[in-house]
Amino acid sequence: MFNRLFNILLITAFLMPNLLFAASLNNLINRFENINTMHAQFTQKTEIKGFGEDVYKGEIYLINNEKVLWDYNKPYEQYYLFTRNTMEYYDSSTDQLIRQKVTSSSGNNIVFQLLVDISKIKDSFSIEKIAEDKFRLTPKSDMGLKYLTMTFGDKYLKKIYSVDKKGNYTEITFENIRLNVDIPAGVFDKEVPLGTEIFNY
Repeated sequence: MFNRLFNILLITAFLMPNLLFAASLNNLINRFENINTMHAQFTQKTEIKGFGEDVYKGEIYLINNEKVLWDYNKPYEQYYLFTRNTMEYYDSSTDQLIRQKVTSSSGNNIVFQLLVDISKIKDSFSIEKIAEDKFRLTPKSDMGLKYLTMTFGDKYLKKIYSVDKKGNYTEITFENIRLNVDIPAGVFDKEVPLGTEIFNY
């Protein structure tokens, strides 16, 4: 559950980087609208108390205002695929696929709020600048998350560090970030093996 929540928040963070630099909401929206697509590689380190640290690797793909794929390939295959109306989560270690519709009351709805209207991020987080290239986001409502910090490089997001209310943490670092590149449509056409247990909600 912790990993799932964090990845939802991580995708949220990827959708709103320019918020932290915007002099005004209009500047924020204008700059965000210039990001049509994004592709990056990531390494994720997660430590849950009593279970030690796990390391994951993969790629993330974004088509603005349409869909986001968070695609893990190490140590095993799993993915989160978000569209404007649905969320899919596949885990090869359990041979399960979860498909979920998004509603206004859904815990995942913050992702879709941003896909539709990025300005709503202010409704969900308090944002504090703690260094020249580092910002802290604190949820205004209970998400199970204590806070997350975002560190930026010269042009874009470099690292996200998250701590939940139980003291578990996740750190994500990004490499080879590319903006406004062509993303083949087939990237989002994920197939799961025969025999996968499918849950529809």
